[in-house]
Amino acid sequence: MIRTNKGFTLIELMVVIVIIGILAALAIPKFTDASTKAKFSEVPTVMASYDHAQLAYVSETGRVTTSDSLVFDAPTDSKWFTYAGATAGTYTATTVGTVGKVSGLVATTVVTTGSVVTHTVNAAGAAKYLVNFK
Repeated sequence: MIRTNKGFTLIELMVVIVIIGILAALAIPKFTDASTKAKFSEVPTVMASYDHAQLAYVSETGRVTTSDSLVFDAPTDSKWFTYAGATAGTYTATTVGTVGKVSGLVATTVVTTGSVVTHTVNAAGAAKYLVNFK
């Protein structure tokens, strides 16, 4: 007997919906991670600018200073981070609210008169996004 009905059966439609659901379940966490990583990428760049300016000042004068005395345009606070130079040789980035799954992050860079640069991060979840920030 020749079948003349054209179209999809209910089973076929359900299989397609399940496949789309599985793909979405795999793709959404990857997208969220990529978005968070992109937001965190500004921190090492800003901190490296501060490090370079401070190291140039140390090489010229032999001492560290506050960020106000440097040839360093302190960045304006972004949507995700605030930046501040707390003491001479120290500069911090702090999260504004929650960035991805990370909240309460304080990333600090410290430059000493011996031209030693130290980076610290207080939030364990940020290590995934700041892998080169050590």
